[in-house]
Amino acid sequence: MKNSTILYAEDEDQTRENYTNYLKRHFKQVYSACNGEEALELYKSNKPNILLLDINMPKINGLELCKQIRQKDKTTRIIILTAHLEQDKLLFAAELNLTKYLPKPVSRVQLKDALNEAVIQFKELNEKINIVLLNDNFTWNKSSHKLFNKNDEIKLTKYEILLLDILSSKNNRIFSIDEISLYLWDDLDDFENSVNKLKDIIKRLRKKLPKNTIENIYAAGYKLNFSTKK
Repeated sequence: MKNSTILYAEDEDQTRENYTNYLKRHFKQVYSACNGEEALELYKSNKPNILLLDINMPKINGLELCKQIRQKDKTTRIIILTAHLEQDKLLFAAELNLTKYLPKPVSRVQLKDALNEAVIQFKELNEKINIVLLNDNFTWNKSSHKLFNKNDEIKLTKYEILLLDILSSKNNRIFSIDEISLYLWDDLDDFENSVNKLKDIIKRLRKKLPKNTIENIYAAGYKLNFSTKK
């Protein structure tokens, strides 16, 4: 949890202060809000990994806040805190993809278990997002900067890694030679030399990848082709 961030929303001042102090001992960054409207603004500006939300808050309640966030965000993990009499509201909340809902008052053990589960889920979901599936069982992990053929890692040089980094940063985007050169070398005075060096790197990298993974688009640049398998 020490590398994760969390947003905690609770309208009761003393409860919010107590749990915020507890969360600060376990998380890298804790954001706290006293109502749903403030929580939404903090979410938009800080994009925390985990949301811990009271279901019954002023301005925007916990479920409505979840619905708004889930319209575009499927990976942030959400834990709902609810009074026993409010649990029936969650019967219709399957589409919100909650990690857990916890009845109040919640014990520290229950809360810590739920938070650990949320951290694990967030990590697993983001690892999947960072995996680029190429052809013929090749995968590129954008997070770890590693290339695999099935389970076997293929060793890459520094510039081969940087080249895959930029080509995989946008789906179906064509990157010009200028863009790639500046990304690889920051600032190279001799442009013609950078072109020759780039061509050499691409030639060597192509030998490690399935055919046509790196495509040369005439007069435009290069793009990375992804697998069409479902």
